[in-house]
Amino acid sequence: LHIGSVLPQTGNLAFLGPPEFAAVELAVNDINAAGGVLGKDVLLTQGDSGDTSTDIANQTVDAGLAAGVDAFIGAASSGVSFTFIDKLVENCKIHFSPANTSPDFTTYDDGGLYFRTAPSDVLQGRVLADLMIEEGVTNAVFMALQDPYGEGLLKYSSEPYADQGGEVLDSFTYDPTLATFDAEVDRVVSADPEALVLIGFAESAQILTGLFENGFTPDVKKIYLVDGNVGNALAEGFEPGAFSGIKGTLPAAETTQEFKDALMAVDPELVDFSYAPESYDAVVITALAAAIAGSDNPGAVAAQINGVTRDGEKCTTFADCMALVEAGTDIDYDGPSGPQSFGPEGEPTEASFQILSYDENNSVSGDIPPVYKFASI
Repeated sequence: LHIGSVLPQTGNLAFLGPPEFAAVELAVNDINAAGGVLGKDVLLTQGDSGDTSTDIANQTVDAGLAAGVDAFIGAASSGVSFTFIDKLVENCKIHFSPANTSPDFTTYDDGGLYFRTAPSDVLQGRVLADLMIEEGVTNAVFMALQDPYGEGLLKYSSEPYADQGGEVLDSFTYDPTLATFDAEVDRVVSADPEALVLIGFAESAQILTGLFENGFTPDVKKIYLVDGNVGNALAEGFEPGAFSGIKGTLPAAETTQEFKDALMAVDPELVDFSYAPESYDAVVITALAAAIAGSDNPGAVAAQINGVTRDGEKCTTFADCMALVEAGTDIDYDGPSGPQSFGPEGEPTEASFQILSYDENNSVSGDIPPVYKFASI
């Protein structure tokens, strides 16, 4: 079984790359330590996805195809995944993302080869809207980068917010490649909302800088981020306390210290763990599916993936699950990302979400522990 990654080393999601790369490597190490798959070690080839402004992802995929990769883990960006999903379908290869959240994948014609451990933004948007209503936000502006991820989450957060009585003062998308975001900042400030929902990637730091300079700060306004931008990396370079009070949603089960320590052993420089559990589980689920199929043929493996996540005896590690598989027992794998319970579309039908809050040190992993919310379809 040959696993290849297409994850962000460069581009506007590069800050998400380190925990994802580390988790993929950790998963392969754990699988091979437990005996591998089909009597052999799993092979791993890691590669860059870049972003939608480059063609790096397709170059990585082409190299992986030439090397005989069976399953591609990535991309992090929904927009980037859409640039090569058809190529993988044409070549009958598994496409398994740990971080794609665009609702468009649910009904995409993927030949039964596309999977994701990240839940659709139909769920994240609902959790974000519920949080805003719970916190008494009566009106808000929603802004999002212009791509399938941003547009999808914009829709599925603003609509349930409005359905619960919140007033959407403005809702718009922006080009994330702009040199400056002065017009967008002016648009938000002029609307004078109680709260802003900012759906973006690394460029969010530039937008927030402009907002802060214009008095739109978290001590006077509520600011909500999402999985594409919330994290310690976003706040680097800002004055201490500048982010205090900002909150964000992140699809994630509660990450144990043991799992964090294992990741740090792979990459001691990690500052965030976003999508590490989902990346780890994407690899383990694929490996277990290959063991059940008795083959590394991508089509045969894909046919077993959904079943690995549901309707069997619970197991939480590759080694424990393999013992059950070898005994002929149907399994239900629940790894670091929690219960997945894939539906026919190859994606979670239930998921946990962290509500992260920045403390006085601009950290979401410091003094304020995350609140966990659960949502299901």
